[in-house]
Amino acid sequence: MFSLFLIIICLIILLFSIFLYNPKVSQKKFFITFMSISFLASLIYFFKGNKEAFFFENLVNDEINKLTNDPRGLSAINPQKIIFFLESKLRENPLDLEGWKLLARTCFITGHTQKAEVHYTKALKYFPLNESLIYEYAVLKKNTDQFQGALKLLKKIDVKKTNNKKLIFFYFDLLKETRNYSDFNKVMIELENNKNINSSDIKKILEKLELN
Repeated sequence: MFSLFLIIICLIILLFSIFLYNPKVSQKKFFITFMSISFLASLIYFFKGNKEAFFFENLVNDEINKLTNDPRGLSAINPQKIIFFLESKLRENPLDLEGWKLLARTCFITGHTQKAEVHYTKALKYFPLNESLIYEYAVLKKNTDQFQGALKLLKKIDVKKTNNKKLIFFYFDLLKETRNYSDFNKVMIELENNKNINSSDIKKILEKLELN
């Protein structure tokens, strides 16, 4: 990033110097102008600029990497730094499922609900059928009163195959809360054909829903 900044600044100074003195007309004046502006720009930035801005990513990476040896210090770090760190890491490796979930959770608990939704949506592009990801995003939708959005997510779940009882209960509870009884019955039929969930488990789910 620092190298890119230097290249851009040099190009700007070069073009400005050419605008003032065409090197084809007077190479000496052009050279003096270019060197003078470059020196002044460097001097101004040295005294007034924020030098840490160019190394912020490295500084954050170092700070968080130190915490791997002492996780107790994680609570002391600014959540914004964690978000920045995870975003940079996920740009490098977007197939890190736990990274996506941690990033979205951190955004949500710090009050950045929209950013959390953006990151859950991005994560689902890489893991479209991951049940834990769908569950977390659906819970966020429900907690922000987006019931239909939560149900749309839960429809991605193959109820005939899943063995995630917590997810199944959440799905039925949401259908019950929204009084979506037609879908409730359809999903119940699918659940009854699920060989990974036995009848006693279904009974317990219904008891928790106070339907039995």
